[in-house]
Amino acid sequence: MTSNYTTLHENDDISTPKSPRSNIKIVFGLLFAVAAVSVVASSFQVTNKTTLTETEEDTLQVVNEFETRTGRVLNDGLLENLVRVHSPTTLSLKSGNAVIFHVETSPGTNEFTQLNQEVVSNIDHVFTEIGKHNVKASVTASDGTTSTLIYTVTAKVIRIELRDLTEEDRKIYFDALQKFQFTSEIDGVATYGKKFHSLEYILRMHLYGAADKECDHWHDDAGFLNHHVAITWQFEQSLRKIDPRTAAHYWDYTREPGRDQLWYKSNIFDDEWFGSNSPNNADHIVDKGRFAYSPVVHGTGFSTIVNPYGLLRSPWNTNPTPYLMRSNTTFFDFADESSNFPTCSDFAGYAKSSLSEVLSALNGALHGRVHIMIGGHWDNSNEWKNLALESLQSAGGSPDMFLLLSKYLWRQGFTRIPETCSADTSHADCMPSCPETIVGDWDDMDDVKASQILSVAGVFDLTDVSNMHDLLNDYKLGYKDLLKELCHIGSPGEMYSSSAPQDPTFWPLHGNAERFITFLRVSKAKGLIEFDETWGYEHISELASDNGIVCDWSEVEAGSLEMPTCSKGTCSGHKEDDLLPFTDLYHEQGSTLLTNSEFYQVIHPYSDKLPYAFDTFSYWEACDKHNLFDQYASSSKVKAVSKNTEGLGGM
Repeated sequence: MTSNYTTLHENDDISTPKSPRSNIKIVFGLLFAVAAVSVVASSFQVTNKTTLTETEEDTLQVVNEFETRTGRVLNDGLLENLVRVHSPTTLSLKSGNAVIFHVETSPGTNEFTQLNQEVVSNIDHVFTEIGKHNVKASVTASDGTTSTLIYTVTAKVIRIELRDLTEEDRKIYFDALQKFQFTSEIDGVATYGKKFHSLEYILRMHLYGAADKECDHWHDDAGFLNHHVAITWQFEQSLRKIDPRTAAHYWDYTREPGRDQLWYKSNIFDDEWFGSNSPNNADHIVDKGRFAYSPVVHGTGFSTIVNPYGLLRSPWNTNPTPYLMRSNTTFFDFADESSNFPTCSDFAGYAKSSLSEVLSALNGALHGRVHIMIGGHWDNSNEWKNLALESLQSAGGSPDMFLLLSKYLWRQGFTRIPETCSADTSHADCMPSCPETIVGDWDDMDDVKASQILSVAGVFDLTDVSNMHDLLNDYKLGYKDLLKELCHIGSPGEMYSSSAPQDPTFWPLHGNAERFITFLRVSKAKGLIEFDETWGYEHISELASDNGIVCDWSEVEAGSLEMPTCSKGTCSGHKEDDLLPFTDLYHEQGSTLLTNSEFYQVIHPYSDKLPYAFDTFSYWEACDKHNLFDQYASSSKVKAVSKNTEGLGGM
């Protein structure tokens, strides 16, 4: 079958690991404790020295506002002389000597701009281009001779936790994000250039990957992380076309439970941030704040995947409301029965796992439930409300299983969607259903027939509910009612669907996943943990979304009620040699696509290909001593590490 998933590849490798910043000693707990503010500050005291003595060091020191304000070295000191692009950086020598500074005008040009006419002990400079810049410091020795010292500074985009941004930087981020949210592809390219891609363009990519009838090419298997790192990278490129001072900043959602804060009261959902997680209107439209009435655009003629009203949504999400929607209830249950977001302990519990285990956890327990809690699921039959609220969880089920099982029936062809619905067609008349041609006459349907259909579809194999018959019977329901409800599907909010990028919370959400993988890869390189990076994915039995079914629709005539051929298999996009549909992420890539294996190496924390870095991957505010490794160490036996361990480079 031919799908919308693209292919090609290019070989790639990782650069040699770099040494940590030689100018700052970082004091770690067992591994990654936070550098003290006093250490940073003491390195930059101005002196009156104008000559260099033989006994003093002449190491270049770089520091910026974030480091001074937080006391945390950028990227935990992983890269030597790392600076934040488009942010003032203070340059000085460790010796405190006064010098003349020259900075390369552009990386690799070997052309320099002199920053000061008189010798100074330190100077502020803003690097405006990503890459490696040479910096010269001209010093005068005691005999009057001048020597020039050459250093290398690496400028990258720095992604910072949203709460740790300054008010100015946070405003810059949200202003750019708001423009991105409301700018079309045509207008964006005209304004910002050909490398700008709009929300509708990137959303289409996500739909092609996640809403394909064949299978989900992006989720529930090993390709999950790579696809979401890549799409966030592409989003960041567009965001920085709007304002180069910003980045794809991230949301450490473990802070909410760490602060004993009710998740729905988080400032993330303030109107001037991302807006309410459950708007107070019948249509669940985000109607206040920056992202009020964010449009869901019509994709007919632009995308091969749209809903019956032509909106850029999952085909099975037939809701005609053309705006961003959210609800904090899922199948009648508040927050999908979750009391809060994933915690630091949840992440630390996977620090000794394999890549396959971590990818599975990141897809689900460590990230997926945040999507469901924000998106929600409604338009369900009220006859299920009491069961959902009173007995479903104790019986081994969960509210989210209904939508996941509904999608499973849709992919296998049991549930069908109207091909088109006119603008004046009511939502009630444009709902999914299981046609009688496929399931038989509904009037003659009984629980025995319905049970047989559900069994053939594999529904009973994908739920943990114990004694389903008795559970249904207790609420005067039966298998016919269950089949009917699953065929009906209902309405999800954007975040609980294949159109999740439509919701601006999508973009900061995935930073923790990449940050966690970075932490594990660096810890492994340090010899602190064992982390088997063999490509794979730990599949979970009796999970509605992790069904391992691939359905071939290539022989099914469009508009017919013929059934596809479905079989167990791995969906394309998840195998190690499968290709990712992203180009021009970094200069050398161009139009060549990368395999999962190649891309995983490109995003290695030591890779020179990455134009961005995280402010930190070890500092997690909600962890023991604000440190992920300390949280892990407090519940695990780990290798003893010197408390004087320097930065994470030099491995």
